[in-house]
Amino acid sequence: MIYLLYGEDDLSRDEMANAIKDKVAQSGLGDVNIVQLDGSEVSFAELTATCSTVPFLAETRVVAVKGLLDKFEPGDFRRRRSEPRDRSLGDWSGLAEFLPDMPPSTDLVFMDGRLSAGNPLLTAVRPLAEVHTFPLPSGRELQRWIQERARKHGIEIEPRAIATLADTIGRNVRVIDSELQKLALYAEGRSISHEDVSELVSYAREANVFAAVDAVIEARPGDAIRMMQKILDDGRPASYLITMVARQVRFLILAKDLKAGGLSQADIGRRLSISGYPLTKTLEQERRFTHERLVGIHKRLLDADISIKTGKSDEQSALEMLIADVALPGRA
Repeated sequence: MIYLLYGEDDLSRDEMANAIKDKVAQSGLGDVNIVQLDGSEVSFAELTATCSTVPFLAETRVVAVKGLLDKFEPGDFRRRRSEPRDRSLGDWSGLAEFLPDMPPSTDLVFMDGRLSAGNPLLTAVRPLAEVHTFPLPSGRELQRWIQERARKHGIEIEPRAIATLADTIGRNVRVIDSELQKLALYAEGRSISHEDVSELVSYAREANVFAAVDAVIEARPGDAIRMMQKILDDGRPASYLITMVARQVRFLILAKDLKAGGLSQADIGRRLSISGYPLTKTLEQERRFTHERLVGIHKRLLDADISIKTGKSDEQSALEMLIADVALPGRA
């Protein structure tokens, strides 16, 4: 049997691949009858030889190849790759002829990320395989995915908690799955609430900090003071909040420069080393500020840092002055 599993939801993709492998592993001979190959390095000759090997004391042998089809993606499809892609199949042109004659005792599993319709190896393999695609969920679909994932783990979760996970973590399904399992242990059999997510999930706590930082940068002094005070009451030092404001301003300046250079959202996220909610929020904010406004805020941050380090102000006073200088219209 030939399986073609591809898509950006690598969690669901890998789970299906593991389910195929488990059928062989249950025989107790999985170590010798399950072979994992690196698609970026395997040769056509090595793959065909491996697939042609008969199982050892078992009816089925599984050969899983990860990342093979990705090698034949068009060069402009993944902009993170600067090198051009060779769309000619070379030795791999014989794969379509080999697969129908592969021993029926071999289950061959191709595992890849997102693939484009112009991928020549995809075109060759797809008609011969059982195909399963795994796109990343988004919007309401993401919330349904979280609900279904919770049910799979036997977890009850409130709708508002689902929305908070979706909004703060975004489409990082592996992180969502991990957080769901952690929340289930924390809730101890009861339904997971929005408050549980806000208290336990680091992404949600970071979102609260982002909201406070947004209020400062976006000149909403009343909201800024209220949110900052709540975070201080929760035990965060004033210096942490000043650092977070500085971090976000730096991200905004860099994002504006990278966007002007023609980079995509994904590329900007990789350059800034952020994703999910932080990246989305940063790009939304960037559009609302001029470069001059950001430079002015950055100067106020430097002033606050110097004031603390020279002893002219304590951290709390420096934070309050920063809010006044930045959040009050016309001050920065």
